[in-house]
Order: sequence, then C-alpha cells, then structure tokens
Amino acid sequence: MSETLFNFLLIFSRITAFITLVPGLSYKHSPVISKVVVSVGLTIVSLEVMTQGVPLPDSSLLIYFGLMREVLLGLAMGFIVQMLFLSIEMAGQFVDFQVGFSMGTVFDPALGIQASNYGRLFHWISLALFFALDFHHLIIGQLLDSFIAIPIGQAQLSNSTIEGIIKLFGESMKLALILALPLMIVALTVDVILGIISRSVSQINVLMLGLPLKILTTFAFMLFLIPNLVREIQKIFPIIVRYLAEFITSMS
Repeated sequence: MSETLFNFLLIFSRITAFITLVPGLSYKHSPVISKVVVSVGLTIVSLEVMTQGVPLPDSSLLIYFGLMREVLLGLAMGFIVQMLFLSIEMAGQFVDFQVGFSMGTVFDPALGIQASNYGRLFHWISLALFFALDFHHLIIGQLLDSFIAIPIGQAQLSNSTIEGIIKLFGESMKLALILALPLMIVALTVDVILGIISRSVSQINVLMLGLPLKILTTFAFMLFLIPNLVREIQKIFPIIVRYLAEFITSMS
C-alpha cells in the first residue's frame, strides 16, 4: 500500500462514517452507490484541502488503528448532527404520548425504527427545511474544514469534548420540550375540560369521547401552529452547525 492510498483511505473512512449517520443520506433505502459516490467525491476534494498527510506505518495493526480512529471521529461528528435531529422527532413523540397516538406507533422503513405519527411528521418537516435552506452545505463545509482543524491521525479527546457532549444531550431535551410544549398544553387542556364535563354530566362516556376529541383538537391546533413550528425548527439548524464546530475545535 502506498502512502497516498493510505491517506485516501483515512479521509474516506472519516467521511463515510459521517455520512452513515447524517440525516438524508443515512437511510437504509438510500442507494448505496449514491453514498459511495458522495464519499469518494468529498474524499477527492478533501485531498486538496488537507494540509499534511500521514506517513505509512510499518505495521498493519497501526494501519488498522489509524483507520478505526478516523471512523470513530466521523461517527462522533455524524452523531452530533443526528442527535439534534432526533430532538425534533422526540418532540413529536412527546405530543403523541400526550394525545394517545403512542399506542399506534408503526415501523418506518425509511428511518428503520418504530416511529409515531407526529414524530414522523416533525422529522420530515425538519428534513425538508434542512435541504431547502441549504444547511446541508454548511454541514459538508464543516466536515471538510475538520481536515484542517483535525489533520488525519491527530484527533485528541479532551475534557471540553466530553463537556460538549453532555451539553448536547441537555440541549436536545430542551429543544424537544420547546417544540412539543404548545401541542402538549392543548392536549392537557382538553383532558382538564373532559374531566370537568365528566364530573358535571356523568351520563357522557368520556372514555369514548376523549381520544377522538383530543386527536381532532390537537390536529387543528397543529395546522394553526405550523408557521411557528417551522420557525422553531429553523432555529435548531444553526445550533447543529455550532455544536459541530465546537466539537471539531475541542478535538483539534
């Protein structure tokens, strides 16, 4: 194996690992050839961006460890992007739980998981906005810049990296609650009203009336709140870029 091929494989490993987790390209039903073409194309571009290469190790074991280091770094970067996208889907699951849709989760072949109704809706809205607003270009730019900030073979784990990951989990939960709170309040208000009705008019079967009423009311408010939902989701994309940039800086 030549030194040039070794450097190519190191870059290719980081990029491919990143793409396997980034929403939009990581789906099981995305054509494998498209992922390979994107990975090879970005690898060729990164060869031009890269400031210095890595000499070919004498041991095949060191070659393996070098490739694994780049794979883990790419997976960590992709996880940051995916985690904040999952917070949007988590918001939909919070709404589903409050409304009663959590009992009707179905397998989503695109996502490869058991997904709820509002969870899938929030996910596809966020993905459409992500590409429509060209934030995927910023994410790819961050990936290419990582080869300047973190040259291949020089990634270092630091305390700030661990602190950033912990902050990421907290931020994800906060964003999920912010997105879900309006519809959760609507569903909770319907529950309170139904509780008052059941105490006042005992002849009404609240169990039969409650679920359809909550579904209809929440969906009506969902249509009314879509512009606000879109604005809140748009605010998450710069946060994704910021956390990814902070992670790259902490690993350099």
